[in-house]
Amino acid sequence: MRYQKISLFYKGKKITVKAKVCDSDSSKIIGKMFSFNEKPLLFVFDKEQDVKIHMFFVFMPLIVVWLDKNKNSVKVRKMYPFISFDSAKAKYVLEIPLKYFDKDDFRGIF
Repeated sequence: MRYQKISLFYKGKKITVKAKVCDSDSSKIIGKMFSFNEKPLLFVFDKEQDVKIHMFFVFMPLIVVWLDKNKNSVKVRKMYPFISFDSAKAKYVLEIPLKYFDKDDFRGIF
């Protein structure tokens, strides 16, 4: 199990998260499905491609960030359990449980 720190700017605030790296096919397919673990995940793909994210069998709201090869955010979306679906071209995708942002310094950002 490998972790990586990722920093990005959103609405003028710097957000840094320590995310579990998902680079195997199985870890990318499963993601947060059937999980109650509130740690962020970083999906790593071989190249920039259209990455689709669905929330079927995901039990918590997430902030999903699609990142290009330089780890610049391409798209940021709040996604809800069982109903959300979206996609964007990315090399990395960061899934952050909304509960992660309960800290005062992030309150109201999403």
